Amino acid sequence: MAAWNHAFEQEAVTLVQRIVESRDTNAWRALMVKIAPRIEGWARGNRLLKRCRLSGDDDARAVMVTVLERLAANDYENLKQFIAHTEPAQPEDDLVAAVIRLGKLDDDGSEPGEPDADTGTALRAWLLRLVDFTSRDHVRKRLGWGSRDGEPNKRDLHSDAGTLDDHPEPAARPPMTDRLTVSKLVAEVSEHINTFPAEMRSAVVMWLDDVEPAEIAKKLALADPSKAKALIRAGQARLRERFRGRSPVLFT
Repeated sequence: MAAWNHAFEQEAVTLVQRIVESRDTNAWRALMVKIAPRIEGWARGNRLLKRCRLSGDDDARAVMVTVLERLAANDYENLKQFIAHTEPAQPEDDLVAAVIRLGKLDDDGSEPGEPDADTGTALRAWLLRLVDFTSRDHVRKRLGWGSRDGEPNKRDLHSDAGTLDDHPEPAARPPMTDRLTVSKLVAEVSEHINTFPAEMRSAVVMWLDDVEPAEIAKKLALADPSKAKALIRAGQARLRERFRGRSPVLFT
């Protein structure tokens, strides 16, 4: 697969411009050939999908197909938004947002590497956000996390996910993924964070809000960023000890 560098970016953007300006179907087909494998790969590596155990081939392809459908919908409206420097529409779901935020607690701090991208590849960055937002919608659909006015309803207890095996592995615990259960777990995790010593609690909360360790150290008057990282790791350890095994959505 060709690296997504500046040359690749320019070729893709040129195709987008042809599509938007003249509804060039040949350009659309060429763009799909270029970006479809990338989109599927990004979906397969999406942290939310992996955390919800929805990163297999079928789910990754479903996300890829949905992204392409959204790009083509309404006379390529999303591609027009890219040309106009407009961000993709972000789905509104407090539970999904909370799972993404708290999911950091079970991460090792490393980011998935994507060495094939140069900086300044705006289309790639825009598509990655669209894949992320589409993945959130996919999780809501597959796990039955639909909501009405932000509140769970009876249908939230059902799921579009595959059925569990009739004969699971001995001692294997089925994933707790229905909306009501995950909502309660999210609240319980947040409440447990509030019981931490003040300095640790502040460090963990700021880190979850994407504040860098150096800034956390500055705000808490710590000696250096390593002290902030130590507080965060200690908080992660407490949460893993209490919640690991309860739900793979938050703690594996």
